[in-house]
Amino acid sequence: MNSGRLPAWLARLTGSLPVGVPPHTFLLDAERLRYGNLGHDRQGLRLRFYREQPLPADAFVSGVLGGPLRDPAGFAALVAELVAGVPGGVREGSLVLPDAWLRVVFSESGDLPRGATARDEVLRWKLKRLVPFRVDELRVSAAHVRALPGQEEPRRLLLGFAVEQLLAQVEDAFAASRVHLGQITNSSLALFAALAATVEPDAFSALAVAEAEAYTVIFARGGEPVLYRYKSFADGLPESARSGLVVRDLKLTRNFLDEHFPGTALGRVLLLAPPELEPLWLERLEGGLEAPASPLDGRHLPPLRVEAAAPSWRDLAPLLGAARLEVA
Repeated sequence: MNSGRLPAWLARLTGSLPVGVPPHTFLLDAERLRYGNLGHDRQGLRLRFYREQPLPADAFVSGVLGGPLRDPAGFAALVAELVAGVPGGVREGSLVLPDAWLRVVFSESGDLPRGATARDEVLRWKLKRLVPFRVDELRVSAAHVRALPGQEEPRRLLLGFAVEQLLAQVEDAFAASRVHLGQITNSSLALFAALAATVEPDAFSALAVAEAEAYTVIFARGGEPVLYRYKSFADGLPESARSGLVVRDLKLTRNFLDEHFPGTALGRVLLLAPPELEPLWLERLEGGLEAPASPLDGRHLPPLRVEAAAPSWRDLAPLLGAARLEVA
């Protein structure tokens, strides 16, 4: 089993370097701000403290990539209230955002400039060719990953991007409580990190995270992603049409894997979806990937000792993954 440290590509996307033990992890979406203190020792991770705060309705401006806070001062006060209730306080932590707010794409790349300004210009130029967004309004960062077999460029980039104003407002709110956010990632990558300890070296696997209006699929080899797909559905699209789009996209994705890794058998395929959507999504995954799929549950996560009142494993899994990233 792959129980060693996680590869460096997953340690940083839009924040700075990981912070020290014990890790403080926050999970933010449009409805709640959640916090977990996940300590790390020789026996693994342990949940020392958990707390969450509901957000006001429409706390964020709606947008394809999320949007800025409507009341930054009110959000800062909410952060201060949550942090004030944490035993021992918080000075450094990680933040997990929804997949829709922090997107990920791959790009081929040669060597990048060492200077921050020149590097940022290159990353924005690459991103502009890949996404239909105004890249000058985004924060962009990247990590090198292994190149695909037969790639023209000697290296491959995992690009992360999010709305700069949104990130800056959230960071400012935490900074007002003297909390530095060292690592910012999204929920599917954090969940993937939580599962990485149970992946066989060099095995091909897939993780699907499905919601009512969007889904993410990560294909990985030996714990490192080789393909990342995030898709949202158009408003009003009937369920039958959605199923057709998903299955076709999965078939194209599987063809991509077969082209670059011929003869490869897809091993474990896991699904995280609301219980009422699980049967539909299992059918979609198996139809598109031509491989059996299983619902994700708490048994797939690495061992965790719980020393405090805990949420469901669904709420805890991304925090657990962020903590594994942070202490890796």
